[in-house]
Amino acid sequence: MKKHFLDYSFVALGSLILSLGINLFLVPLKLSPGGISGVGTVLFYFFNIPLSLTNLIINIALFFVGFKALGRASIIKALFGALSLSLFLELSRFIDAPTLDMVGATILGGALVGLGVGLIIRVGGSSGGSDLLGLILKKHLPHVSIATIILIIDASIIVISGALFAEPSITIYSLICMFISARVSEAVIDVGYRAKSIYIMSKSHEEIKKIILTDFKRGVTEIYTQGGFLGEKRPMLFTVVSLKEAPRLAKEISKIDPSAFLVISDVREVIGEGFFKA
Repeated sequence: MKKHFLDYSFVALGSLILSLGINLFLVPLKLSPGGISGVGTVLFYFFNIPLSLTNLIINIALFFVGFKALGRASIIKALFGALSLSLFLELSRFIDAPTLDMVGATILGGALVGLGVGLIIRVGGSSGGSDLLGLILKKHLPHVSIATIILIIDASIIVISGALFAEPSITIYSLICMFISARVSEAVIDVGYRAKSIYIMSKSHEEIKKIILTDFKRGVTEIYTQGGFLGEKRPMLFTVVSLKEAPRLAKEISKIDPSAFLVISDVREVIGEGFFKA
């Protein structure tokens, strides 16, 4: 129950931040973050339709289409996200927008949009829009990654909105905004999850294993291997440690066996004991 409360709180907070980024920095300068908000910006300037209404109507249509494809659990959290975003888009449109040039609005707007989206996705939520449409299309395009599908959707909406406003600069700055928001959201999603995986080949594997288990209090797996040159059979150790622990562990291994062979790789997400729990 506590986890569900925290998840929905993050979705609501992310929706609030996302709405502020859109209404205070992007919409005043006709910039588009892509997705439904990009469509809403065009409809707002041409027909004076509030973004909150556009977001609500299009998402409701997508929910009807995607209900069977995505299942009840995914739809409920996405519906909460879409409703939260519509509510905050409506409330935040009455806040006076700060006076900024195109560069400042692009950077701040993109950063807030990325922060909001990152918080929502971090807990498995969705604000609807291109995320939801991407999930629906993924069912019919299994060989295309979801990130690629969403990127194509957002970029297409940005290009079209820029053409309708007949201002090439809007397209350029909107694409920059999309890039900034993507990087910020990626950073938010990855915070606390990233780690290092280490493969260790050493004659002193028993001593190294003991240090990993006792000093670092990390799990370790023995993978039995055979050398390709000498044909010598020896266990290879595998472990996952935090970013800060990796260099310290490598140093300790070097003290035990200066000739030890290590392969260290980035891990973007770890779920399990000692790390993030799903």
